[in-house]
Amino acid sequence: MTRATARAAWLAVAALSLGVQCQSQPAVTFEILLPSSVADQAQWMEIGVLAGACPLPSQLAAGIPPSGTVARVAFMKGDTSPPPIGSLAKATYAFAAAARGADCGVLATGCTTADLTSAHDVSIPLAATPAPTGACGAGETCAGGRCAPALGGGATNLGAGCSMELVGAGPLGDPLELSGSDVASAPAIAISERGFLVAYREYDQLQGAARLTVAEVDPGGGLTIAPTTTLAAQCPDQDEGDGVAISYFGASGVVASARPACGAQQAGVDLMQIDGGGAVLQSAFEVTAGGKAAISNAHGLALTGASSGWLAYLDAQGAAGAVALSGLLTQGSPTPFGGGPPATLAQVVSTNQMLALLAAGPGPTGDAGAGGPTLRLQLGASPSSTSLPMVLGGTWGALAAEGARAFVLSDAGAGGKPVAWHAFDLGGPSAVATDSFAPPGAGAVLGGDVAFRLDRVMFVLEQAGALSVAVYDHASTTPTPLRSVLLSGDARVPSQATVRDGRVAIAASDSRVLVAWLTAKTIGPNDPLGGYALYACAP
Repeated sequence: MTRATARAAWLAVAALSLGVQCQSQPAVTFEILLPSSVADQAQWMEIGVLAGACPLPSQLAAGIPPSGTVARVAFMKGDTSPPPIGSLAKATYAFAAAARGADCGVLATGCTTADLTSAHDVSIPLAATPAPTGACGAGETCAGGRCAPALGGGATNLGAGCSMELVGAGPLGDPLELSGSDVASAPAIAISERGFLVAYREYDQLQGAARLTVAEVDPGGGLTIAPTTTLAAQCPDQDEGDGVAISYFGASGVVASARPACGAQQAGVDLMQIDGGGAVLQSAFEVTAGGKAAISNAHGLALTGASSGWLAYLDAQGAAGAVALSGLLTQGSPTPFGGGPPATLAQVVSTNQMLALLAAGPGPTGDAGAGGPTLRLQLGASPSSTSLPMVLGGTWGALAAEGARAFVLSDAGAGGKPVAWHAFDLGGPSAVATDSFAPPGAGAVLGGDVAFRLDRVMFVLEQAGALSVAVYDHASTTPTPLRSVLLSGDARVPSQATVRDGRVAIAASDSRVLVAWLTAKTIGPNDPLGGYALYACAP
């Protein structure tokens, strides 16, 4: 909550809380004490958690250091729901804070240390700087408490040539932790006019409670979590380990979450309209014929207009289908795709030229991969007017498309290169380009996702304890490897030491690439819920 009371020469501008892992005592709270002399000019509050001692005041002159932080959050002064810092292991930390003006210039800084094995309340008094420093330059804007290229263009070289410079990173929100049986979906990402939106669901099997979270990541790397939504009609001991879906068009978006049957309530899908900050504006529940639906990790929803689109899911018999949306209502019965059941994947992506559908499962009779695991891609104007399935190997896959080209990522690599991608063009009978590669981490590839934007395609891969991104240039003609990034090799990115179930997503705008992950299907007591990393990738 926000406090409006003055304390001598200080103003307590925000009170936040954080979770402490393996601790039965209440969460630690802390507040920022802002000098009243700069209170009127301060617009952004930036907080960093660092291991060990506080940095020197000179090291905070430009704000929270860009490297070496355990966590970082930023929020506007007066925000009544500041973003959570997330859970921290019991240890001694330095809590540093900076007050920034509307141009991101640093007006005041401060730091205090606290031992979270015993601390219950931590205050961070700030001292005014002699003169504001670190203001944004020409072509930049202050977003999320950091300078970022101005939306709509501007003179900046950040991310030129898709340099994949780290813009911001941090943890997602605190786990649900009602009874220690937190089941998490994979994240799903959509691009909005303000940045990115990340959606995920958590479910407590013992309590029979579930909530949906939508977080906004702005172009400066700041994370703001919208008020969470409690999902209705939940029962204990359900299977809610499937994904959620999100898509955005114009000035609003839709999030979809499958709901199992609970008592007299039939199985169906919760559909929620959201605004550009992820807040739920209205919701509806649509019963799915035949029992529980399952939404795949990422790419389960594609809006084609402000009130129209397609939802892809697996039905109770394991058949992949796509059903039309009108607002928050489904229209008619799902159109099956990808061959008969049992399928394990159903994804849909739309462009201005086509609809792309991807299914996975045992190859049906007549397929080149009959009897073995296959992926089946269909391209066309609608689910009922697509091409015959184009078949390729793989036990899991991910889909992205732009214009008349679609990319499929899978685990069908060979020869020491476990990951493969294939490019398909609308109207073509087979792949027009393909390649396989090995990610820079160690161990088996557990899952991944793909994004396609402005002639570049990006693949994110998860291995046990590591995430990486591979970028290819000239994606619309002859895809060529450009560079790769190992997220776990950068101390500024939250640890991925316990990631293990392939719950990762990627999305790309004209100047940014966002990776988001949930640690696992079942979040253990020592697991962080997940995290995100935002990179600069400009033409």
